Amino acid sequence: MLIDAHCHLDHLGTAGAGEFLSHLSENNLEGVIVCGLDAHDWEFYADLTKQFPALKFCCGLYPLEISEHWERDLEQMRAFLPQAVGVGEIGLDFHGIFDTAHIAQMKLQMKVFERQLRLAQLYELPVVIHCRDAFFAIREILQYTRFDLKKVMFHCFVENLEAARWVTDNGGLLSYSGVITFKRFGHTHETAIATDLSQIVVETDSPYLTPAPFRGQQNFPTYVRYVAEKLAELKGIPFDACVRATTENAKRFFGF
Repeated sequence: MLIDAHCHLDHLGTAGAGEFLSHLSENNLEGVIVCGLDAHDWEFYADLTKQFPALKFCCGLYPLEISEHWERDLEQMRAFLPQAVGVGEIGLDFHGIFDTAHIAQMKLQMKVFERQLRLAQLYELPVVIHCRDAFFAIREILQYTRFDLKKVMFHCFVENLEAARWVTDNGGLLSYSGVITFKRFGHTHETAIATDLSQIVVETDSPYLTPAPFRGQQNFPTYVRYVAEKLAELKGIPFDACVRATTENAKRFFGF
């Protein structure tokens, strides 16, 4: 039984998400971890978890959802953190904006990221990190805040081997998505092979990043098996062993 360590269900609406969650075991899923990106998501997932205990949720202010009201948003988020299993997804997204014209935007992302790390420390929660063209800055902020890397999961990990080793040498988790099945898989194969299985989880990031053989279609948490199959192939281990390890890693990290 697999766990999808990172996905989104809000696009399905209450009825659609409920229908999906009612049939998890039939799809060989023990559970799913969802990440809320804004206040609407936090409330949506908090309500769903009351009915479906196999659903665990994280609360975070996504870097591309930060507005001028971010302080109010974070104060609102605090109300949901006692029910959450993590803070996320949070982080930095400098894709297409790493230039002098966007310094203010990058500084704001870094400020809000740091503030959310402080909240995670206060509530003793792990964090799920979104990182796009910004690993260098995320690493600096994690070090500055003295954040415990054992409570850090890099979702949809695509960074290079040096970055992977920095995360895992400090006790963090790498989460692999459908990217690992793509023809253009980047650094994912190299880092997955080099990383001990005890520090890996699998995810879909659905409805995005649909794995092969379903590229071009909407993604679903049930497709996490194709990520796990590719990971098992790369590691040269039986599929069942990969499932057991990644499921236990997710449960240990999120504390359930």
